Amino acid sequence: MTPGVRQIVGVGRTPMPVEESEVEAIRQALASGLPSQPWLYLQIGQRVRVNHGSLNNLEGILINFKGSNRIVLSVTLLQRSVAMEIDLSWVTPVNEAKTAPSRVLRERSATVPVLG
Repeated sequence: MTPGVRQIVGVGRTPMPVEESEVEAIRQALASGLPSQPWLYLQIGQRVRVNHGSLNNLEGILINFKGSNRIVLSVTLLQRSVAMEIDLSWVTPVNEAKTAPSRVLRERSATVPVLG
């Protein structure tokens, strides 16, 4: 193996090339001298769990609307959702294989405003 390489990127046993622009972006960021740290990889549309503040333990779908990250909380039975603005550092991805009990969004009426 090449020094510094721990694993080849790929699906199963098929190696996949990493986009040169992504590698260059990491190099440029590291060369900037600004403080950095590893971070969880989150994608828009991914199911996430909030791990901070009054929304702690709620699960929803991560979206980006008008440049702000938000979590969409849904009540399936009522077919209603609400979007709450969040900081990405508050959330972690949910392992889809597990089904954990989630808190129920309690409402006073059947109408839930959707932020936007």
